[in-house]
Amino acid sequence: MRPKLSIPAQIKDMREAGIKFDVMPETEASRYLDTHTYYFRIKAYAKNYEKYRNTAKQGQYVNLDFAYLVDLAEIDACLKKIILEMAFDLEHFLKVKLLSDFNMVDEDGYEIVEELFKMQPSLHDSIEEKLRSPHCSDLVNKYKEQWAIWNIVEVMSLGQLSNLYSLFYARNKFKDSYVSFLHPLNLIRNAAAHNNCLIHKLKPPFSGTVAPSYDLRNELSQFAKIPRETLDKRLAHCAINDLTALIHLYSKIIPLEIRTQGFSKLRELFNVRMLNNCDYYIKNEFIIHSYEFMIKVLGFYLDN
Repeated sequence: MRPKLSIPAQIKDMREAGIKFDVMPETEASRYLDTHTYYFRIKAYAKNYEKYRNTAKQGQYVNLDFAYLVDLAEIDACLKKIILEMAFDLEHFLKVKLLSDFNMVDEDGYEIVEELFKMQPSLHDSIEEKLRSPHCSDLVNKYKEQWAIWNIVEVMSLGQLSNLYSLFYARNKFKDSYVSFLHPLNLIRNAAAHNNCLIHKLKPPFSGTVAPSYDLRNELSQFAKIPRETLDKRLAHCAINDLTALIHLYSKIIPLEIRTQGFSKLRELFNVRMLNNCDYYIKNEFIIHSYEFMIKVLGFYLDN
């Protein structure tokens, strides 16, 4: 167990780990730790940096200043806000697509919900628990014994909606259902909503394993002309894979006017904000290669 550290002790701990305070002096860093973040969070971004091996500095970070961590944290916060806005758009237009396609098939809308309840017995109770919520209690109380596809979507979480969406397209063969993109969408939306760090541990080995969508890899390889080896390397990182999947899905489902607005924020983040302090990262190949990959992805989807 590690002891509780005061802010001066946190600064000392970082110095001993090789983190410098040349760009942002210790006094300013102390104020930042006191008013803008906390040590455990800001230190997470240090996982993007190598440590010295077999030298007198063994175990210390290579070329890392506290200011670099602050910049990464602030970029990460901006990225998560944009992701949440895009996920909000996607959740709505996934419902629009689902119900539009539902109107084209011979289904009554009730039987599919019953089938979903049988497949996931806990779902019924989960939705009924929303009787406690003042925001949807009237809706749940009115339809709790007669859920149909067109009303149950109003009280479903994104994960629950994804399950209904997947079931519908398994029962009804439509081209371009985009089912394979729902899991990464859920993952990155939830990570952003829970304020998890996304831009961290960009250097391998990555946490967990990721299986990119075949459609995603095929499109980026064939049309964006990104080499398969590069795709395999970059999409192995969960946040990069999930963000790329979100961008792909956004480009396919969201109407042009809304899509243009959503993508403009992403473009500004990558083309303007991320470059404000690009000199911080000039010696970090993991950050540079990840950034260059996402620029290629954005260039493909935003310009087509």
